[in-house]
Amino acid sequence: MQTLIVRTTSMAPSGEAVGHFEEDGRDAVTRRAVLVRGGAPDEVVRVRLDASSRPARGEIVEVVEPSASRVAPPCKWIDACGGCDWMHLSRQAQRDAHVALAASIAKGAPVTFHEAPAALAYRTRARVHVRPARRGRRTAECLVGFFGARSHDVVVVDSCIVLDPRVEAARASASSFFRDARCDGEVSLALGRDALPVADAHFSGDLPAEMFARLDAEVAARRWAGFAITSAGAKRPAVIGDPTPWIDGADGAPLELASGGFSQANDEVNRALAARVAELAGREKKILELYAGAGNFTVLLARSGELRAVESSEPACEAARRNLAARGLSGKITCADASTFEIPSATPVVVLDPPRTGAREACERIAKARGVRRVVYVSCDRATLARDAAILAPTFAVRSIDVLEMFPSTSHAETVVLFERA
Repeated sequence: MQTLIVRTTSMAPSGEAVGHFEEDGRDAVTRRAVLVRGGAPDEVVRVRLDASSRPARGEIVEVVEPSASRVAPPCKWIDACGGCDWMHLSRQAQRDAHVALAASIAKGAPVTFHEAPAALAYRTRARVHVRPARRGRRTAECLVGFFGARSHDVVVVDSCIVLDPRVEAARASASSFFRDARCDGEVSLALGRDALPVADAHFSGDLPAEMFARLDAEVAARRWAGFAITSAGAKRPAVIGDPTPWIDGADGAPLELASGGFSQANDEVNRALAARVAELAGREKKILELYAGAGNFTVLLARSGELRAVESSEPACEAARRNLAARGLSGKITCADASTFEIPSATPVVVLDPPRTGAREACERIAKARGVRRVVYVSCDRATLARDAAILAPTFAVRSIDVLEMFPSTSHAETVVLFERA
């Protein structure tokens, strides 16, 4: 691979810095973009270029002229771990990049940035990966850690400074539990009752019996609330203790989640997110919520009027029903695919919080639903958000964009877009 000098200009939605270089073609010189991992805006770097990919990618060999936005990362694992791709940027630079990327979704729409209270020790959920290590022909202890940058190689770390201390302690002990797994696995960590850690794990093979005895002892000693362990071919997980995750809901009451189901990783910012979604939805008599999960927004939206919430996961639907019942709230929870759900007539407001893949089909249906006047779209992926916004654009105008710093030190954020019928 060749090396060359590149001046970066801005940050890409993927989290890399954007630069350009000139490439000799058959008939002319062309100017191509290059994405530089670990780069910062407005700096000069020497990169090892991979021009075969589209777009081209560059690996920093030397920072020739550092950006004013570049800071020393507080984590020593920054180069190996694939988690915090913006830890080398100042908080202000991160904010500016988030706002600029959000503003590109709809030109002229006002963008409001909501800064997270803390940049470190904020994550109350984590996922670690288990991979058998090979020593010659034998399988040695498993590697338990995070995926490396742009790879599925497992990076074993001695500490993670963005994890809530309770989850970080759980991560460290989970690493010792699953080193003898002898098969691939994935372990989701969260907090359960009494703020004790819980784990939902899936493995590609059978686990040693002594491992289950060890997990049972952890629950008996009240160091863990519970484990749900699914081995290859099993229809149901083996449950030890109570593996149910809990968070503080946006209304201040405990919110039950589905074991292994989705939840935001930053509790404080999540409460602000839910409150903002409810504010934008307004106090309409009828609200349709798509991709409702276990009721993170539902418990606020149900206070406004007649609510129908749609979610495809049955465990999440059951948790949502219990969350509403615990608050004395009413609302219809429908277990169905939100992507193909028919929008009921006379539904003035639709709230949707799809997965990273977005909601193409749902937006096509919303655009055709004449009764819908307002759409509140929550997204964790700017690319699919931009695609879906284009689907809604002929019918709806973007009125406001909120960017919530759900994941400080990373290129990821939660974006809330308010659409109103044009």
